[in-house]
Amino acid sequence: MSMPSEALRLAWDFAFRPRRGVGRVLDAPRKAPRLAGLILLAYMAASAVFYRLKPEGFPMPMEGFVPLETPHSLFFWLKVQLWTPALAAVLVAATAWFSGLLKDGKLPLRLAAAVLSAAAPVILLVLHANGKVGTPLFAGLWVVLLAAMVPGWRALDARTWSALGAILLAANAPALALLPAFSAAVLLRSEPLYHVLEMTLLFWTLGVCAFGVGRAREMPTARAFAAVFLGFIAQIFFVFSMHNAGLLPKDVLKALMAV
Repeated sequence: MSMPSEALRLAWDFAFRPRRGVGRVLDAPRKAPRLAGLILLAYMAASAVFYRLKPEGFPMPMEGFVPLETPHSLFFWLKVQLWTPALAAVLVAATAWFSGLLKDGKLPLRLAAAVLSAAAPVILLVLHANGKVGTPLFAGLWVVLLAAMVPGWRALDARTWSALGAILLAANAPALALLPAFSAAVLLRSEPLYHVLEMTLLFWTLGVCAFGVGRAREMPTARAFAAVFLGFIAQIFFVFSMHNAGLLPKDVLKALMAV
C-alpha cells in the first residue's frame, strides 16, 4: 500500500475509529509520524483553499474583533498555513511537558502546578504589552522558560515522542472530515450551523487527542485531556508572543485567530 493510501486510511481511523487509529500509531511509532505528516499537509492545503474561497466576512466576527480586509489571495492563505507546522510543534512539545507533569501524583496539586506554569507566558505577554519588559528581555525570558522545560522533555524516550507527534498531527483528520459540512454552511450562509460545526470540531479534536495522548503516555484520559487543553492554550500564547516579538505580521495574526 502506498504512503498516501496508508495516510488516508489513518486519517479515516482517527476521524471515525480513533481507537484503531491510535492503535496503529502505537504499533508503528517510526512510520506513523510520516503518515501523520501527510495528513497535516492535506489539512494545510485544504484549509488554504477553503479560507480563500470563503467570504471573509462570514460568519460575522465577534464583537471587538476586527475582521480581515478583503480580498486575500490564495498565496496569503498559504503563507498563513506555513505557520501550522510551528503550531503543531508547539502543541506536541507543550502536551509532552504537561502530560509529564500531570501523569502521576495527586491531580489537584499537579493540575494547579500545570495551570500556574501555563500562566507564566501570560504574565510575560502582559508585561511586554504594557512596556514593562523590552523585546530583547521578553525573548530572553522565553528562552529561560523553555530551558526550564528541558528536563521534562528529556525524560521522554524517542518512541513516546514519535507516538505523541503522530497522534497530535493525525488529529487534524476530523477537520478534513467536516470540511464538506463547513462548505455547506458557507454556501447556505448559515451562521448557526457554522458555529455548531466549530464547536463540534473543537470537542471532536480534543477528544481524539486526549484519548490518544492517554494511550501513548499510559495515563487516565481526564489527565491527558488537561495536558492537551493546556497544549492548545500554549499555541495561542506562542502566536501572540511571535507577534509581540515582531516575527508575525498583524494580518497573519488575525488570520490565525480566525481559522
